[in-house]
Amino acid sequence: MKKIIFIIIGVVITNFTLYSQNEVDALRYSQSFYGGTARAVGMAGAFGALGGEISSLSYNPAGIGIYRRSEFTFTPTFYFNKTSADYLNTTNEDFKYNLNLNNLGLVATYNTKNESGWISVNFGFGYNRMNNFHKNISIEGYNSTGSMTDYFAKLANGHNSDDLNGFNEGLAWESYLIDPDTNNIDEYRYVSAFSNYGELQRKNISSKGSVGEYIFTLGTNYNNMLYLGGTIGIQSVNYTENTEYSETDENNVIPDFNNFIFTQHLKTKGTGFNFKFGAIFRPVDWVRIGAAIHTPTFFDLTDTYSSSISSSFADASKSSQVDSKDGDYNYELTTPFKAVGSIGFVIKKSAIIGIDYEFVDYTLARLRASDYSFRTENNSIETHYQATANIRAGIEYRIGPFSIRAGYGLYGSPYKSDQVNKDAFTTSYSGGFGIKNKDFFFDLAYTYNTSEEKYYLYDPYYVNIKSTNLKSTSSQFLATIGFKF
Repeated sequence: MKKIIFIIIGVVITNFTLYSQNEVDALRYSQSFYGGTARAVGMAGAFGALGGEISSLSYNPAGIGIYRRSEFTFTPTFYFNKTSADYLNTTNEDFKYNLNLNNLGLVATYNTKNESGWISVNFGFGYNRMNNFHKNISIEGYNSTGSMTDYFAKLANGHNSDDLNGFNEGLAWESYLIDPDTNNIDEYRYVSAFSNYGELQRKNISSKGSVGEYIFTLGTNYNNMLYLGGTIGIQSVNYTENTEYSETDENNVIPDFNNFIFTQHLKTKGTGFNFKFGAIFRPVDWVRIGAAIHTPTFFDLTDTYSSSISSSFADASKSSQVDSKDGDYNYELTTPFKAVGSIGFVIKKSAIIGIDYEFVDYTLARLRASDYSFRTENNSIETHYQATANIRAGIEYRIGPFSIRAGYGLYGSPYKSDQVNKDAFTTSYSGGFGIKNKDFFFDLAYTYNTSEEKYYLYDPYYVNIKSTNLKSTSSQFLATIGFKF
């Protein structure tokens, strides 16, 4: 009978309650860890005031005004991510590789042949990768105090079994993982089907995809002192996440129960647009001061999703395989605006130093849709997140046609001081070298990023559960081939 009821109600549950878009999604597409050419990455992207680098058009478009000659760049990248998960005194590691295109671009210059005044007008277009989502996470541990079935029961409380969410607790009801609470006089109360605990909990998360930005930039050079530029950015989101959560009674401590597996699939695709405006001022030959403003990125996104539960009991009549329908939902995301201040130094044509300071207020991100207010989710954004700063610094030293580079980046935690992930900042170390002549250049770079955060197998708001400590490191090897003409 449970299965018949579930099939009937599965087609009438409203979309926005199935796979809720929330503050996690807003943060995922609001954070940017700029990629680009090997030269830029080797200096941690600190080109906001230095310019003359196509990657910088994604954070200070005035950099295009520095160009004196046209340029083409192509940057393939090898990416490697490793994540260590510590849960209930058990540590697991997993990793993932990815080959991608980090940058492709062309800058075309038009020199007015004026010795003063408006000296040049330059146009650039291309692609820069802004974020990489390729990651595998493996978590496991024995839990003697609770189960995900408790979480499902809490979600179900207060609802008729006919009205349970067909992507979460409805699946648990149909697979006999939660039961009516016969000891509670309140209507529609539920409990876990387990009489005690000690099960092995496992969760494997596999994600992939990226945020990339297509740039269209126009800039100019006034009197070799003031450089102005503007960029239209079109960002593309492609994100896929597959999770498999399981509980297994390996030690035979839960009567009648063998195991269950809860799988979820999410795919997000969409595009957004933004505008960037910037200026670089050169008061003296060896100093450059840069500033830029980024409007919010206005995304139109579509989620497609599904989930399923398979359960196994000693009583074979209760063992089940229950699948949700395929869901989809269209919504909008507005990311926060950004402000960038930069300073650069050019030392006797043998060295350059760049420092960028980027301000971003994550509380300003907003989710919207025509058929749902997202009031709760947007309140969560304001509750959990804060304004923060990202700092990037880099140096390049030239020896004839050769250059060596180093960089450091610190991306501040977007979480408020009262949140469990208040210290979830990302640190980046980079280096590289290059060679160039009049018409050709070749650069190599390596960057190493580290981050740490707390993660919960399911929502601790509903049930008490220990957090998982996730430590993530990523490495990128980049090679750029470029031509000047």
